[in-house]
Amino acid sequence: MTDGYLDVTKSVMISSPAGSGKTEKLARRYIALLKAGSEVERLLAITFTDKAAAEMKERILSILRDEDPEMFDVVREKMPRMRISTIHSFCLKLLKRFCIELGIDPSLEVMDGFNADILWSEAVYESLLEDGVSGERLFYEIIRDRGLKGWNKLYGILGEIHGKRPSIELGIRGISGFGIFGPETSSGSFEPPAADGCEHKSSNHLEKIVTLYSRCLDRYRRKKFERHLLDYNDLELMAYEAISKNPEWQNVLFSFDEHTDHILVDEFQDTSSLQWKIIDKLTEEWRSGLGSKRESGINPTIFLVGDDKQSIYSFRGANVSIFRNARRRLSEWLGDEYHFIEVKENYRSLPAVISFVNALFEKLMPGGLYDDWRIEYSPFEATRQGEGSVELMLLKSGFNTRENRKMEASLIASKIKELVGTCMVHGPAERGISGHGTQRPCSYGDMAILLRNRTHLSIFEDALRGEDIPFVVVKGIGFYNTPEVAILRDILFFLIDPMDDYSLFNILRSPLFSVGYDTILKVVCNSARGDCPVGYLYPLLNGLGRHGPSAQGELWGNAQDRLHSAVSSVNRWLDRAKEGRLAVLLEEIMNETEGWKYFHERQRYVNAKKFIRLIEDLETGGLTGLEIREKLIKASARSDEPKANVNIEGMDAVRIMTIHASKGLQFPIVFIPCLDEEDRAGGGGGIVIDEEGDRIVIACEEDSEVRKTIPIFRRQRERIQEEEKRLFYVAATRAMDHLCMSGILKDRPQGRLGHLMDAFNLNTDLLKLNETLPFKVTVYTATDEAWHITSKTEQGPQSRGTLQRAPTMGHGHASRHSSQNGVVFIEPIDKDYMPASVWLDVTEEIKAIRRKHGEDWVILGRAFHRLFEGISKGIILKDGIEKGIIKILKNEVMSDSALSLMKDIITSDMKGIEESGHLREIIMPRENSYAELPFILQRGRKIYRGRIDRVIIREGTAFIYDYKTYPVSDDEIPELIRRYSFQMEVYKEAVERLFSIKARAHLLFTHESRLVMV
Repeated sequence: MTDGYLDVTKSVMISSPAGSGKTEKLARRYIALLKAGSEVERLLAITFTDKAAAEMKERILSILRDEDPEMFDVVREKMPRMRISTIHSFCLKLLKRFCIELGIDPSLEVMDGFNADILWSEAVYESLLEDGVSGERLFYEIIRDRGLKGWNKLYGILGEIHGKRPSIELGIRGISGFGIFGPETSSGSFEPPAADGCEHKSSNHLEKIVTLYSRCLDRYRRKKFERHLLDYNDLELMAYEAISKNPEWQNVLFSFDEHTDHILVDEFQDTSSLQWKIIDKLTEEWRSGLGSKRESGINPTIFLVGDDKQSIYSFRGANVSIFRNARRRLSEWLGDEYHFIEVKENYRSLPAVISFVNALFEKLMPGGLYDDWRIEYSPFEATRQGEGSVELMLLKSGFNTRENRKMEASLIASKIKELVGTCMVHGPAERGISGHGTQRPCSYGDMAILLRNRTHLSIFEDALRGEDIPFVVVKGIGFYNTPEVAILRDILFFLIDPMDDYSLFNILRSPLFSVGYDTILKVVCNSARGDCPVGYLYPLLNGLGRHGPSAQGELWGNAQDRLHSAVSSVNRWLDRAKEGRLAVLLEEIMNETEGWKYFHERQRYVNAKKFIRLIEDLETGGLTGLEIREKLIKASARSDEPKANVNIEGMDAVRIMTIHASKGLQFPIVFIPCLDEEDRAGGGGGIVIDEEGDRIVIACEEDSEVRKTIPIFRRQRERIQEEEKRLFYVAATRAMDHLCMSGILKDRPQGRLGHLMDAFNLNTDLLKLNETLPFKVTVYTATDEAWHITSKTEQGPQSRGTLQRAPTMGHGHASRHSSQNGVVFIEPIDKDYMPASVWLDVTEEIKAIRRKHGEDWVILGRAFHRLFEGISKGIILKDGIEKGIIKILKNEVMSDSALSLMKDIITSDMKGIEESGHLREIIMPRENSYAELPFILQRGRKIYRGRIDRVIIREGTAFIYDYKTYPVSDDEIPELIRRYSFQMEVYKEAVERLFSIKARAHLLFTHESRLVMV
């Protein structure tokens, strides 16, 4: 293709298919604008995620570093002023910039999805209570009416409508022409309910639901603003109102226009209707050919790049129709000042993969279609050369769905074992240049398994474990159901309520203590009082701990030490919980019990850290223990809470992820299993919310047969089917060298397998395979309740295989039972969790300090660290430092004279630290900073653990500070730097892995107020 997209005098829209370098093109357009004289501050680039924004900045700087070092230096200095962000970040900055003009509270904060969901649930529940008290009984009427079966169904419908914000809210509030209407088969359109929630006196069932939702939404809005909070949808809504409805909208637009000359939008196919309206409004004057820019010789432009075949986020509001509509509208608006470019080159995949993708999707996405939401496929060309492959593995089986999936998962696991070290993959081609790359044997890290959803995730995990294949689940969900979070939650619940028998039982059975079930049962049975009331277990065990072995005779046997240790531990925890912070106590408990060794797997470790950070945030927000417990109970009901992110860079492990999570990634070898799964359209729900221009159309029908006769439901089903095809396209185009698909062969193939067989005219007996197919077909026949492949023979395009059951899990493995509240450990799991690694502490050399400076400086060191932590976390305010010093020292020393002497030393040192500026720059609270940050770092078989005194992230770099609180001389500092260099290298590596950014390490000698880099 030509470089027409670099013509900065014209607005450009690029249709750039998978693997064609969208990010590269946007980066080069950005650089072309800079070279044409534009300033960094006057360019606005909008990306889909924060990660994409960071990658965009990195790509721009990387190109400039290689090709224009002089401009690289200029742009690097202006990095903080680069306006590259998500649409939500842009909206937030717009609102805060004009908060006075718009009458917006500048202290508003954006809450995360966790808190937003809880607040919405509270709003619905309070609306239900209000409905009962007022006597209107609108909730009751809706539940009673035909078509809705109970409260759960109604709550689900309200949640589904709420998921269509912000468009649904525009309709309810009647903003800028938006309105809500019933479907074609309803008794007629209805006006949106008033913003105050007043009911429209009508028997229309759908209108009642919308009216009720409007009331819940109004309460939800009030609850947010009472707490000075916004959610992400509010950002778009308020930004759109600010530039279209607010009395100051013209001034806002004028100011934006004064500071912006060009807009660039990445992943344009993921844009929602409201986001496009915001972009449209911001560029309205540009398209008119008028304005001060034209008069001053500036030709403002808009640059859009995306691929409508990769529009797979309708559940987030993405509207695939916008892509084609924008292409048409821009041509009408701008004429010769705009051109559309369709890229044909693919730099990612080998010809075998490209040939398959073209052959399949030309049939699944034919041209000549009228509907804007149907995609017309255009084939693209491979620029890389080499031998790749595409294979379809089909399993013939008559077993139930779960057994079939187990066999399919085992089939893939065996395939992976077969490929590792034998299948050759090519090194990636140079950016934008076709080439062979260097061939090498593949490793586990070259492979990815892409799932349509997470329904069968555990089956694939078990299959890989059974073959000893290392793997990591990327962006997994089910955070609250993981064993590590379950243990921490049980500890927390017990600390909050010692009468919680359930949590205490789980703690005792957990790997922290591994108390046998029989031991607990005998204790309870031998001491039972009547029917064993709730809250009986802790007083009973506590009594045993006080009375010693004679209390139970033979029961104590081998279990004496273990049970006594457990009782002593929980008593100490409860004492410390009376005044300490729960999050800190959880950390201390994990250290004392060596609990971290049970979570040494990277995913488990970061999950545990995420849970502790969550508790810390809730405590910082002022919640009591019981309030935290209530929130966690509600949150634990969410199965879709994501696990903590794991930095997988450099890991030699198979990646398992959903197709949605794989977007933007690429892998030498890709597996796409479960092709026979029925797509989402097959189980469409009873409610549809659709956008038709500025109309929000809602339809509700419980009867699935009736839904087939209603046009809006038929259109919704067709749209979902089209998106399922696009998901298949995204999955297939992640493969660079080899693509392997699999599924269960049934009499009537469904889902993606049905699409595949229809496209290539394959029948279910596969007796006559077309030798010219652009992929290989392998058929496996199950002769038993099979989990593992034992043999297979290749016979051209068609092959047969046999499967047999894998050996069952031995006694050494963990056994647990999932319940509504988490994980109950049934059998001891010590052996399962014990890592074959050496754990090493990275800590201060206390003995050396005691030997050289005396015990007083050891005590002072602890006091300094507690003081700095309290200040950094906002627990000790600047004007309360003196009181904080006294309180801390009272816990460290006994005599008044020693307290007074140490107080004078700390006060004197703090004065020097403040005068040097280190108090303000390092110790005081600030954004993107951490105090006493715990970490675990694995280097081979050695696992280092410790705490980092202070980490502050500034401009993409993590600055590490380690406090040295004893006296030193200038002559000693070089030797101390050498002595602590290993410790600081461990800190740097741990931080770089944790945050995926570069780190710099420093020592802060507090007695001399001196900062040195290591």
